[in-house]
Amino acid sequence: MPHINYTIDRKRSRKHTYITIQKDGIVLVKTNFLTSQKSINHFIEQKADWIQKKRSTILDTIKLEKTKLYILGELHDKETIPFEDIDHFYKIKAIEIIPPLVEKWSNIMQLYPTYIGFRKNKSRWGSCNSQNRLSFNTQLIKTPLAFIEYVVVHELAHIQHKNHSKEFWYLVENYLPDFKQRQNIVKKQHFII
Repeated sequence: MPHINYTIDRKRSRKHTYITIQKDGIVLVKTNFLTSQKSINHFIEQKADWIQKKRSTILDTIKLEKTKLYILGELHDKETIPFEDIDHFYKIKAIEIIPPLVEKWSNIMQLYPTYIGFRKNKSRWGSCNSQNRLSFNTQLIKTPLAFIEYVVVHELAHIQHKNHSKEFWYLVENYLPDFKQRQNIVKKQHFII
């Protein structure tokens, strides 16, 4: 079995140990201060196959995105896009595609945001603050429309429930019974924010 380099991130409040593969391929072990080095090494050994596959997929995606880009889940050659700044292109497309979805689902759910904004975010697809201002990651435009629609419904549901309680997930499921399949779209295709 090949040796796996990893970084440890410890927080007192963490109850469990888990592994994430960051978008640059770095393996990060998140745990608490009580977990021994021996336990971490054993955990890494147990998850070695998963780590290698996930890391390989992420690194392949990074290589692919040097010459190609995703638009609504489909791969396109970067040369075909009339913008040198791809982030600017994604922002224009986000402003074009997401507000009509917000309007459609706001009317269906009877939940209305006070504001809709767009920015490139490194860790979240969207957010809803205490004033019901929604913010969407411009990188959403990489993903299929079904996933974008899920993020819209997810953030609108936060207008009613500011947490991820059972009631929140019931509300999401009420409007998108297939929300788990929509969540998995991004996990399967490994879109990188």
